Amino acid sequence: MEFYIKKNATLPLLKMSVVKDGRSDYNNLMSQIETSSLFFSMVNVDNEIPKIITRPAGFVEIVKDNPDSPDEFYVYYKFVGKDTNKVGRYEGQFLIKNDDGNLIVPIREKLFINVQDSFINEAPCCKP
Repeated sequence: MEFYIKKNATLPLLKMSVVKDGRSDYNNLMSQIETSSLFFSMVNVDNEIPKIITRPAGFVEIVKDNPDSPDEFYVYYKFVGKDTNKVGRYEGQFLIKNDDGNLIVPIREKLFINVQDSFINEAPCCKP
């Protein structure tokens, strides 16, 4: 998964759907997530230097209009300014930690965060 954010930005929120893949016990995971601790980490792919190390993350359940539709959950992380102060490509991971052990999300594909230069910082009106 590719995620894009501008340098020094705190939005958009990084969120990932917890995928029901048929191989894991999705309902059990969802009941455990409520009693788990969630963390987010991010490492620069070029030099492997960590940018974020186990910062608190969160989860949210999507409110459904149809009671027969399946449950849908997202894990998320809200960036702070220093998280995005360097342009680059980073690999991110969510860690779900509970009494049964640790689960690293995403499982199927890697999560890449691309911090891009912002043209707005170069505008004459916005220079300090």
